[in-house]
Amino acid sequence: MTDTLTIMVAPNGARLQPSQHSAVPIDALSLIDCLHACADAGAAMAHIHARDESGAHSLDPTLNRRLYQQVQDAVGDRMVIQLTTEAVGRYSPSEQIGLVKAVKPEAVSIALRELVPDPSETTEARTFFAWLHHHAVYTQFILYHPQDVARYRQLRHAGVIPPTGHHLLLVAGRDQNPPFGHPEDIVAMWQALPDHNNLPWSACAFGHHEIRCLTTAALLGGDIRIGFENNTQRVDQRQAIDNASQITDLRNTLEKLGYCTKPVQALRQTMTQSF
Repeated sequence: MTDTLTIMVAPNGARLQPSQHSAVPIDALSLIDCLHACADAGAAMAHIHARDESGAHSLDPTLNRRLYQQVQDAVGDRMVIQLTTEAVGRYSPSEQIGLVKAVKPEAVSIALRELVPDPSETTEARTFFAWLHHHAVYTQFILYHPQDVARYRQLRHAGVIPPTGHHLLLVAGRDQNPPFGHPEDIVAMWQALPDHNNLPWSACAFGHHEIRCLTTAALLGGDIRIGFENNTQRVDQRQAIDNASQITDLRNTLEKLGYCTKPVQALRQTMTQSF
């Protein structure tokens, strides 16, 4: 095997509750146990959400700093830990920025449509993106539609987004109701990318076509994100056992196609060299 790719896991997200699936980790201890199992299964990066005492998604800086440090101390040598800034319709761009500056994670995810809701108002975003680059925070820009890809291209061309130190996440099916992705969603966004060969990107997908979408992404040269944030079902629509079992199913599929997974040491080298 000569083709390598990174597997990222998104184990909990902002909304899923244990009442919906008993294996969704929403507190620090269950999250750490989950991430160790996911690292064993082949994931090199983890996308984490903090939950408050009621189980709701929170961008509270103190809560996130505590969770991030706990997870980093427990599994940081095994996985890159990426902090979310997801707004869930509750948090402003300034609050998202304040969270990242308070925690200073090694990696962060940002939805462009949330942080830059008005394409004509980019001053705050430009300053923040420059701060991320200066502090070598590996940034993932989340894109949901070819129009988001076009916005990314515009912001990068205008110098709002620095040319290095980041990668993209293409999300299949988020704008469907209910969210449900198809392989052609990945293809459409991939076709809109400005530079297929030199722009690192990955993909995730809502719904039980998740593995089909992620296999498509791998064949197009992308990395992949899998996990309960987007989907809790296997391809046959049976409930998955847990996040690690989903990674194992995907990894088995990819290995049959000649792919092997990138270890965390190689991923961190890629991140360092991206700045």
